[in-house]
Amino acid sequence: MPPAPRTRLRLAVNADSLATWLPAALAELPDHLFDLVIDDQDAAHDRLTRGEVLGALTTRANPLPGCDAVALGNLRYIATASPGFMADHFSAGVTAKSLGAAPMLRFDAKDRLQEKWMTRHLGRTVSPPCHMVPSSEGFVAAARLGLGWGLNPEPLVADALTSGALVPLLPDAALDTPLYWQSSRVLGAALTPLTRALRRAARQMLYPPA
Repeated sequence: MPPAPRTRLRLAVNADSLATWLPAALAELPDHLFDLVIDDQDAAHDRLTRGEVLGALTTRANPLPGCDAVALGNLRYIATASPGFMADHFSAGVTAKSLGAAPMLRFDAKDRLQEKWMTRHLGRTVSPPCHMVPSSEGFVAAARLGLGWGLNPEPLVADALTSGALVPLLPDAALDTPLYWQSSRVLGAALTPLTRALRRAARQMLYPPA
């Protein structure tokens, strides 16, 4: 049976999901209270392993012991910067050399999206100077104002890309990050309404899982 009304559900979620598609899912359960713990999607499942949360949004596909894993979809990221930043740092092209000198944005010490993007689209990674900006919306603002370049969720930068306030570093070079919902198997029946809400919202805003 579902949790009683006003039950507090503690979940580990990544900031970019919270800034884009996740609130639509949580809004489907207005009778419950949510205690959201922000953690990187590559590490959020560790909180589930330690028993700190009832469920986690994670990039881990294989179910943790005692847990179920549901594929939700892919959150698409675009490497973006302001036109002025591009002119100042990448006038000769986006290369390992130019990336090594251009200031980069990073959410926190766990954030490896920029490195993954460089490896996939340039075949190697470099260690540029970087700003730590632990806010999804602040990350976009920092890029728009020319503080650095970084990977932003497509839903957050679609308007800026259309207006030209931000531009992609490379054409057709998105990075899709798969997201899975992992939750306690013992509480599976109780969490079914939340799982269904997550799947519905993901179908609306994420790219289909592979």
